[in-house]
Amino acid sequence: MEEKIKTDVLVIGGAGAGLRAAIEARANGAEVLLVSKLPAAGTSCSLVMAGWITGVTQENEDELFKQIVYTGGYINNQHLVDVFLKDAIHRVPELRDFGVSLEWRGESKDMPGHYITSKIDKNPKGYALLQPMKDKAISMGVRIIDNMPISNLMTEGDVVTGAMGFELDTCQLTAISAKSTIIATGGGAYAFERSDNPPGSTGDGFALAYRAGAELIDMEFISLNVPRDMVQQVFGVSGEPPESLVNTGTAHYFLGGIKIDEDGNTSLKGLFAAGEVTGGLLGAARLGGSAVADTIVFGARAGKAAAQWAMSNELKDPNPDQINAEKNRFHFSQTFSKVIDDSERWDWEEIALEDVLADVKSILWRYMGPVKSEYTLNTGLRLLPRVEEQVSSLLINNPKEFLAVIEASNIIDLGRIIATASLTRKETRGNFWRSDYPQPDNEKWIKNIIISKEDKDIAIRFSDVVMTRLHHPTEPPIGTGCFWYYPRLDIS
Repeated sequence: MEEKIKTDVLVIGGAGAGLRAAIEARANGAEVLLVSKLPAAGTSCSLVMAGWITGVTQENEDELFKQIVYTGGYINNQHLVDVFLKDAIHRVPELRDFGVSLEWRGESKDMPGHYITSKIDKNPKGYALLQPMKDKAISMGVRIIDNMPISNLMTEGDVVTGAMGFELDTCQLTAISAKSTIIATGGGAYAFERSDNPPGSTGDGFALAYRAGAELIDMEFISLNVPRDMVQQVFGVSGEPPESLVNTGTAHYFLGGIKIDEDGNTSLKGLFAAGEVTGGLLGAARLGGSAVADTIVFGARAGKAAAQWAMSNELKDPNPDQINAEKNRFHFSQTFSKVIDDSERWDWEEIALEDVLADVKSILWRYMGPVKSEYTLNTGLRLLPRVEEQVSSLLINNPKEFLAVIEASNIIDLGRIIATASLTRKETRGNFWRSDYPQPDNEKWIKNIIISKEDKDIAIRFSDVVMTRLHHPTEPPIGTGCFWYYPRLDIS
């Protein structure tokens, strides 16, 4: 028997974007439930951030606009960049109202002004950002459920009506009916075999949105940390990637994601998104420090918009067919089924994890990582169904295996999306490198690639880049990792 929960606003994800969205939705009068796969304010990219946040002022806003768009290879939605910078002026220092200790550092010759979070004891630097926000959310009445991965969204036509998740200790399915749902699950760098991200960032939000029918944008653009001298070696590769490149570098940050407008609205009604899981703001590469500011600005915007949507729409009951289909997706062993029936709790420390993720993570890194070509991308697409069949037939014996199956299923969908978008873009730009198309091509590729699900296939469409201030794309920078700030740019 599944549990059923009702709420105005459901927030999926318990790090920077999710906590900020929950606070704003609650401040705008909505009942808010935040559900997190891992403990909220715990392990996440926000927790292990470098500690500094891009500071925007009225004086540096115009220059930062140029820097973000130039770094992004002119693929950015400039309207989103406009909104981001104007809001960041007050949204980042506003964190102090939630108990976050921020120190302002003025401009230097090689970077704009920025904020530094205080280090608290031996905790990671992001603890000083996340823990006060979590405390603030709880004090406002936000309900938080930890250790509950969301496995699928619930829909009625083109409207998202909530989500389905599993309580990990008992694997009881929970159907959450919500007037508004916000995806704030972070990125997907841990979906790759080599990653500098903490566990958990396995691309869940991308997969959830895709399976529900939402549009994704710029999914080919992923920030990889590779030694600079290795990037040029990528362009000489044809066929199977050499081990020297496969064994070098890490996946770092997803620049593309769920397509949103300035208020976090997606292409589905009642579904919003914020943070690294979204795309459109940053383009083909990003500046250091901008990611945290992004989570705060668009977390607040999505939270407010979701609350407003919830206030003007009615709650819909969960669809029993969708609930039954979700129950039947997974195959539990007899022992595990008995534990679920008896509502016992597992001692996770005594259970060895079967690493069902290894194969698919290896495929993503080897064939969709630093070396991308028609050969590697098609090879990856050819190998994914074999792993998918293994995952779908796996007999689950314990909660860790169950979580691995959910994550592996999401990574398989993510791999198909990345490979399809990467095959489509036939050029090199920013953090995206095609060994068989080593040059940028402004004439053909100043455009966004939009991905969505069409029956069982992936649909592709192109969209003109939104330009508000800068209309004359220059030769884009090409490189690795987060880009550093430039001397003042003379571009238009």
